[in-house]
Amino acid sequence: MVLAATEITLEGARFRVTSCSSPKKARALISENDFDAVITDYKMPEMTGLELLAECRRLRPHTQRVLLTAVLNPADAVEAIASGLVYRFIAKPWLRNELVATLRDAVERRRLILENAALKLELARLKDRAVAPAHPRN
Repeated sequence: MVLAATEITLEGARFRVTSCSSPKKARALISENDFDAVITDYKMPEMTGLELLAECRRLRPHTQRVLLTAVLNPADAVEAIASGLVYRFIAKPWLRNELVATLRDAVERRRLILENAALKLELARLKDRAVAPAHPRN
C-alpha cells in the first residue's frame, strides 16, 4: 500500500516513477539506471531501507536518497544524514505536499551537484590551457 500510495502521489505531481517491491530488484535497477532520486521504506523484506540506500550511494553517488520511516530512532537518523547516506527522512504517515516538495528539492540538489562538477571540470580545463607553455615558433 505504501508503494502504491507513493507512486500515485508522485505521478500526480508529474514525476516519472519506476517502482519496485523488492530491494534486490531495486538494487539491480539502480545499477542499470541513473535516477535523480531513490525513495525507500525503512522496513522491507530482504534488507532495510538504509542498506538499500548504502548500495545506492556506492553505485550512484549523486542519486539523492530519501527514506520513509515510522520506526527509525533519532540517533540513527542523525548518523545517516551526517554520513551522507540519506538526503532526507520523511516520517510516516507523510503529508502529500511534504513528499512532493522533498522530491523536488532532491532532484534540484542533484542537478546542482552535477552542474557544479561540470563547471569544476571546465575550470580545471581552462586553467590547464592557460598555464600550458606556448609553442616556440621556428
